[in-house]
Amino acid sequence: MMRTILLLVLSGFLLACAGDDAVLLGPQEWDEARFIVESRPSPIRRGMTEFIVIATRDKSSPGVGFVISLRASEDRDWRQAIQDGYTGVYRRAVWVEDPLKGRLAVHVKKKGGTETTLYFPFPAARGEN
Repeated sequence: MMRTILLLVLSGFLLACAGDDAVLLGPQEWDEARFIVESRPSPIRRGMTEFIVIATRDKSSPGVGFVISLRASEDRDWRQAIQDGYTGVYRRAVWVEDPLKGRLAVHVKKKGGTETTLYFPFPAARGEN
C-alpha cells in the first residue's frame, strides 16, 4: 500500500514539474509491465535530451528489476538509464538528432535474461503538433 502511494505521489511530482506542454510517449506494454516516457526539454529538440521512463506493473506497482538502455538514433550507442531507487523510474540523457522524424528506442532487459526493444516515435513523427 505504501509503495502504491509513493508511486502515485512521485508520478504527480514528475508531471507537475514537466509543465503544461510535457511530451509523453506511450504507453507500451511488455511482460506485464507498462512503459511511459517523458522528455526534458519538452517539446523534444535537437541535442541532448533527458528521457524519463516510468515502468509500472499491475497499474500501480513500480516496475523494478529492469535494466533499461536508450538511444534516439540507430547509429548511436545504447546508454544505460539510471534507476531512481525502487520507484520504477529510469532516466538518461541521450542525443536527439532528428526531433521531427525520430523515435526513442528503449531496450528493456529483465534481470532473469528476457529482453525486448520498444520504440516510441516522437510526437512530430506521429503527426502531432
